[in-house]
Amino acid sequence: MRVSSCLAAGMLFGSMAWAQAAPVLTVCAEPWPPFIDSSSGKPAEGLVADVLGRVATVQQVRLKYVFKAAAACLRLARQGQVDVLAFASAADSPPGWVQTRQPLVFWVLSAWVPAHSSLQSFDSLALFRGQRVGWVAAYDYPAVLKAHTDWRRVDVLDTPRGIQMLAGGRVDVVFDDALATEGLAEHIRQKVKRLSPLLASVGQPLSLRPGLESLRDGVDSEAALLRKHGQLDLFYQQHFGSSLAQVLQTLP
Repeated sequence: MRVSSCLAAGMLFGSMAWAQAAPVLTVCAEPWPPFIDSSSGKPAEGLVADVLGRVATVQQVRLKYVFKAAAACLRLARQGQVDVLAFASAADSPPGWVQTRQPLVFWVLSAWVPAHSSLQSFDSLALFRGQRVGWVAAYDYPAVLKAHTDWRRVDVLDTPRGIQMLAGGRVDVVFDDALATEGLAEHIRQKVKRLSPLLASVGQPLSLRPGLESLRDGVDSEAALLRKHGQLDLFYQQHFGSSLAQVLQTLP
């Protein structure tokens, strides 16, 4: 049955009116593919953007994305200009903010060493005793790494710089995820290798301002469904070469 032009116009007008009236929530994030990233074709893309988008549609809210460094996102949150932080624990959020509780986003760390290293796999942090460890001060390393004092931390600016220093022999090991060499020149990539299995994982919850508990619960429900149907496991295997079970086993 064909919908009359008047009815179609009314439906379109109603849809536009809803979109204009729907509350707008601001999500602040540091670009971190494949979890969340900016996109020329849509406001954001990645696992978290997909989950938030589905929940927002059900709860009839609109999302606005702001991409900045984590410290800048936190500053905006404290000023009341941000509704959702991707990502922050309770300790790294304004007072009273709530965090997601279901497994969804993890920083999955492995040990990266020079390609010529005799090491073939990781079995203990004792492997790196006395070595120079590339260390990014701004990163939220797990406590098991922070507690070690029997290696020498060498300050590095960020992941790409750390891998470059590793390739150049200026550090002996860098702790980062399987995507650490993405975007780097091939001659750099050939000079480093990642040891298996992974050595640690750090949960990265979404943090939401007070009053958004229903949105938090919606995200948790979506995450639980992804886990139940094996999609979350497939995601980690595809992007990080580790199953979700392996990731969860390495949490503190």
